[in-house]
Amino acid sequence: MESGAEQAPDIAILLAQTWRARPGQTIDSEAICRIWTYDLGWFDMRTAARVRDGLIDSGWLEMVSGGLSPAVDLSSVELPFAWMPVMRVLENPPLLSEGKSVEPVEKVEEETAEMSVEPTPQPAAVDPATAHITVLLEQISESSNLDRKEVMRRAQRKRRALGPVTLWMALLLVAREQRLSMPGLVRTISA
Repeated sequence: MESGAEQAPDIAILLAQTWRARPGQTIDSEAICRIWTYDLGWFDMRTAARVRDGLIDSGWLEMVSGGLSPAVDLSSVELPFAWMPVMRVLENPPLLSEGKSVEPVEKVEEETAEMSVEPTPQPAAVDPATAHITVLLEQISESSNLDRKEVMRRAQRKRRALGPVTLWMALLLVAREQRLSMPGLVRTISA
């Protein structure tokens, strides 16, 4: 098996997250859509089916007797905290089949570097509240008696509904929905 993380990290993370609880097993083609829609809250059922079909057509998912199986080795894929799939990549996944593979990242960077004139480094905007997301998640989970995964699921649902909202703001909205005391939580992210 080829390393999916090297070829298309977003797709490899999506597959690793999907098979996290079932390594080495197959998943029914309808069940994979339900996992993405209801368990992980990433898509609606129509979008999940479209993504599934695109990943099958491009070779990332293989149809086997018991259902679907990833066509790449997912053992070395690290799952980032609060990761969400990028639809731009999933709408048109790169081909993964024998004789066809995605160009390595280094080669693409070399071509881009030749074409560009020296870029001016821009300082990245840093949101200091992002450093406290784990602590905030833990506080909300303990205070509301909800599981951490449930708090994160609700926060991600709010992010999808509201658009460009930071994770810490979505977590605060979940806390407010649970009628938790806000001053302590706000102090956590502003420390």
